[in-house]
Amino acid sequence: MADRDGLALLDTDPAAFARRLLESRGLPARPLAPADGWSNQVWLAPAHVVRLGSGRFRDAYVHEAAVLRLLSPAIPHARVLAHGRVGRREWMIMERVAGRPLAAVWSGLGERQRRSAAAQLGAALRALHAVSLPASFGNPALDDALAPGGPARDAYHAPPAHYRTLIAAAHEVPGADRALLDEVGAFIAERLDAFAGDPAALVHVDAHFANLLWDGDRLTALLDFEGARPAAPDLELDTLLRFAREPELYRGRDGGAGPARRDLAAFPGWLTAAYPELFAHPRLPARLAVYEALWQLVQALHFPPGADPRDPWGHLKALLDAGERWAAWG
Repeated sequence: MADRDGLALLDTDPAAFARRLLESRGLPARPLAPADGWSNQVWLAPAHVVRLGSGRFRDAYVHEAAVLRLLSPAIPHARVLAHGRVGRREWMIMERVAGRPLAAVWSGLGERQRRSAAAQLGAALRALHAVSLPASFGNPALDDALAPGGPARDAYHAPPAHYRTLIAAAHEVPGADRALLDEVGAFIAERLDAFAGDPAALVHVDAHFANLLWDGDRLTALLDFEGARPAAPDLELDTLLRFAREPELYRGRDGGAGPARRDLAAFPGWLTAAYPELFAHPRLPARLAVYEALWQLVQALHFPPGADPRDPWGHLKALLDAGERWAAWG
C-alpha cells in the first residue's frame, strides 16, 4: 500500500485500513470491532489487535516495540507481530491476549481475586523494574516535549528536574493563575532533594486498570508501553494511587463504567504487601506530592481554568493546601 493511498484510507476508513493490514499478512480480519482508547484507535480481530496512532508522539510504536523486546515472560504482555508507518502515523499489529480490562471486571471480583490481582501486578512491576536497559535508552516523545521549544503539553510524567519547563509553559495558558503557579514552583523546588540519587529502572508510567488484562484468576497482560521510560520505580505510584483516588479520570472516551473509589480503597494496602520496596523511600510522601504537581501541570496545559471538570488548577490548589498530607492513602 503506497503511503499516499494508505494515509487516505487510514484517515477516511480506519477499519478498512486495519482490515487490509491483517489480510495482507494472511491474518483473520473478520469480525473486526473497535475498542476504546485515548490516544490510539484500536481494532480487535479474532486473534490480533491493530493499533493506529495519531502521529502526535514521535516513534511511539517504534519505542513500544523496542520496550516489548526487552521484557521477560515474568511480565505478562502481548507480542508485536509487525509495525510500521504511513506518513507521520504509525500502526502496530499485536497478538490478542485473553482477558478483559481489569477496570471493567474489578467491581465484580471478590476480595480473594482482588488481592490476587494486586499481588500479580506487584510481581509484574517488580520484574519490569529489574529489566536491564540499553545505554542511552529513553523515550523519544518525552525527549521532544522537554526540548527547547518542544510541546511541553506532551511532557507526561516529566522528570522532577524539568519542573521549570512546565511552570513556564503554564504561565502562557489563557487565564492562568500565575500566583498559584509560582507557589507550585516553590513547592516542587523545596522537595527536589527527595529525588537525589534516584535509580533508573524501566517504568511503565501508565499501569492503571484499563491497561491491565484479567482473565479468570490471572493477570494476562500489561498494555500500552508507549510512555515507558527510565525512572525511579515509585513513579508507577503516581498513576496507580491517582487511579485509586479518582478512578473516574481513567474511564475511556465513552465514559463507560469502571470501579468506584470505594471498590479501590484496599488496593494500595494490597499492593504495598505485594511490592513493599515500591513504597520504601523515606520521603515517599514528598515524592508523591511532586509527581502529582507535575502531572497536574501538564493537565493545566490542556485545560485552562474552568475549562474541564477534571480541573487541574483546582487539583494544584488542593495539593498546596494539603501539602504532603495529600499523599496519605491509607
